[in-house]
Amino acid sequence: MKKNILICGYPNTVLRIFIEVLKDHFTVYFLSYSKKAQYEEIKKILGEKVFLLDTETGTLQKKLCTIFRLFSLSFHIASDKNTQLCVAYHNHSIKNGLITILLKLCFPRITRVHFPYDIYVYQFPKELKYRYYSEKQARIKSNIHSWLTLYFDKLCFEHAHKLITKGFKDELINLEPLYRIHAKPHFVFNFLIEKKDLVDKQIHKLQGDSSHLVSIGGISNAQTADNNYKVFEELLKEKSIVLHVYSHSSEILKPLTNNKNLQIHPYITNHTALINEISQYDFGISASLPPHHDYLQAKMASGVRIYDFLAAGLPIIMDTNHTSMAQFITANNFGLVIPLNDIAHIKTNIDNSDYESLLRSVKKNREQFIVETHTKDILRFLQEKT
Repeated sequence: MKKNILICGYPNTVLRIFIEVLKDHFTVYFLSYSKKAQYEEIKKILGEKVFLLDTETGTLQKKLCTIFRLFSLSFHIASDKNTQLCVAYHNHSIKNGLITILLKLCFPRITRVHFPYDIYVYQFPKELKYRYYSEKQARIKSNIHSWLTLYFDKLCFEHAHKLITKGFKDELINLEPLYRIHAKPHFVFNFLIEKKDLVDKQIHKLQGDSSHLVSIGGISNAQTADNNYKVFEELLKEKSIVLHVYSHSSEILKPLTNNKNLQIHPYITNHTALINEISQYDFGISASLPPHHDYLQAKMASGVRIYDFLAAGLPIIMDTNHTSMAQFITANNFGLVIPLNDIAHIKTNIDNSDYESLLRSVKKNREQFIVETHTKDILRFLQEKT
């Protein structure tokens, strides 16, 4: 009989790929915090074992009822003696922190796994002070909530038996002076390309006066997060660049829509369809201003979109501020790494590149990130006793 695995979190592409790996080896129960992103795709995989528990919308009474149902379902699934693991997926979640602590107290036999989508570091009192003084005090409630989510994220790290990240091998070394995670088993789940999604892009030279860049995923104009907006604003000063955007948050770019070189397309939720769509462009771009108060965020960031660009056969344009991703791209010759202060002259960098060589390198090196070839490694990590 298959063992049960309980997953609590946000239904995005990384989680869908993770569940695809698990579904034939575990009975997977998923408590989803949202109906956005890949919710419908995951529901197709798991059917009635998906439970929607959105505690962010509705009246206070509705939110409290949903929270009660969330913990009731968690305990019901955990009480099954066949439940072996619980994965707290995503990050910045007070709910995940509370579930992790309660499972530790009530069901110590269950292996607890923390799988943060991004790593944002909780640093007391630095983070609280920043959030208090950086914006208007009228928003203090929101800022305190943001600080608390970082604190509960820290609890997930410290009370988990095992850690999974989607970034790079040595990234947790940066956390060890701040978090009690030394020597915890760590697995890097950056095998985020599926064979069915690979696009066989033909090797060719760049032609024409304009270069077509594409951006996918979230867009932000916030001081406290990676800021794409300002980069795109600067980028569009280059008249020979056409920027194509596929994003659920593209409305943030509305002030820039007078620029004819910005083309906002309908958001595509089907992952395979999205990759096929973006393969028609010249480069994928993943560049943003990191929040100035937290250098570790930029140092450890590992965007999922870079794997989608690789699957589509696209070289990647990355900024130098996000050091781990920049080193990753440079080491594998996946694309161009450009200082943000040079982003308005990006066409010069593109024209000076060997585009045919970049395309060959993408096609050759992306093979190491195909998830199907690493299924046994993932399962072994999850099933090993701590």
